[in-house]
Amino acid sequence: MRVLCNLPLECFDDRAAMHGIELVTYGPAHRMLVDGVHYPFDVAFDPSTGSWDELERALPPGFRPDVLMIWWPEQEPLPAGLEHCPIPIVGVVSDYNLSLPYLVGLWPFFDTLLCDRRGQDLFRRLSFASVRYWCQYAHKRPFHRVMPGAGARDVDVGFAGNLNPVVQRERAPWLDRVRGLAKCGARVCVQGGVHGHDYARFLNRCRIGWNRAIRGEMNLRAFEVPACGALLLMERENLEVRDFFVPDEECVLHGDDDFEEVVRSLLADRTRCERVAAAGHRRVQEHRLGNRLGVLRDLVATPGPGRPASTEADRVLGRATAMLTTWAEGKTIAAAALAAHELAPDDPRTLNLLGIATMRWRGASAGDAAFRLWQRAAAADPDYVPAATNLAAIAAASGDSNLHSACRRELERRATAPSWEALDGPTLPFGFSAPAIDRSLALQDAVRRDEPAVFAATLRR
Repeated sequence: MRVLCNLPLECFDDRAAMHGIELVTYGPAHRMLVDGVHYPFDVAFDPSTGSWDELERALPPGFRPDVLMIWWPEQEPLPAGLEHCPIPIVGVVSDYNLSLPYLVGLWPFFDTLLCDRRGQDLFRRLSFASVRYWCQYAHKRPFHRVMPGAGARDVDVGFAGNLNPVVQRERAPWLDRVRGLAKCGARVCVQGGVHGHDYARFLNRCRIGWNRAIRGEMNLRAFEVPACGALLLMERENLEVRDFFVPDEECVLHGDDDFEEVVRSLLADRTRCERVAAAGHRRVQEHRLGNRLGVLRDLVATPGPGRPASTEADRVLGRATAMLTTWAEGKTIAAAALAAHELAPDDPRTLNLLGIATMRWRGASAGDAAFRLWQRAAAADPDYVPAATNLAAIAAASGDSNLHSACRRELERRATAPSWEALDGPTLPFGFSAPAIDRSLALQDAVRRDEPAVFAATLRR
């Protein structure tokens, strides 16, 4: 099978190990840096400014893909004009807990969307045509391996990863419990900002690598820890771990009520600890990405209903909104938002997006221009909430108490009993600040419960 992909998958596994897969990758020449190593693309192409037709013309002679695979559209821009793509388009989404408001408009683009188990029902509710479970993670074989020269395993329990309590709010209290193991005499190390070979060397020093997933998924660390020869210890309620490792034989699981006791028993039985770690290391070799890509053949062989019917306005708006959290330049995002507005000049969503994109491009200096756009969006639909939310945010920053009070009253009025249509659009602050993450989590909860008021409540705070 011939796969065209926007991620250099050799950062995970050798191409020679991708049995039955002929891979061609595309992206800007200066990307992709993975753990400090540059992985060049086969085709130099900027998806933030280029179209599918241009990408197709740039493919190597004789290469005709069977599937287009787009990883992480909340991080990587989509090419324009994907409606012209004649082959199945498979999307892979990951951190939707952080970026869901920017992803909801991508429903027109994918024949199949791959996500973790918890995301399946969520994205089906969001009108994505065919949503399937697929574990997208694996250890990066160029980095994660047992290193004979790494020295003794002098860390009893180790964790290295994102320590930002805003992003990792559920994990933060657990890290305190991990650190607290030191009171029991365990040698504990918790650190952030460790990547690449340094990260692998750290895991090679650990007897136990503690891990906790955000969405009950098998995340990267779940494969990296055993690949580096440490025992994988993670939450018992994880939805996917048992598909990959046998508990108590190839990994160890714990609950809220027995975490410390599980760790103490492992540290008291070095033989058991080493036996489980070794078994996990053997098993993880089967879970390399090259082996897992075979599922794509099944996806292409058993297609779903195809991409949903959509208008050009739907597609241009969805692509531009998702681009807000990617690496695309601000002026490129503004141009995409302007294209959406030109297709639907009276739609409050395009006016609202253009205000956000203007600030994404020019920062606080664009506040006045954005404010006027949001006023127009609010006037276009007396029930539309995102524009009122953004007006209130700008008014609060202005220091004008009368303006702020007026904007707050209007926001309260609109957010009292909103419809889903009245909530469709990005809001300040964008990115991954605490309020933005609160809104992403609230939107997830609201969609699952089919209660738009749950999401509206966070917009009016």
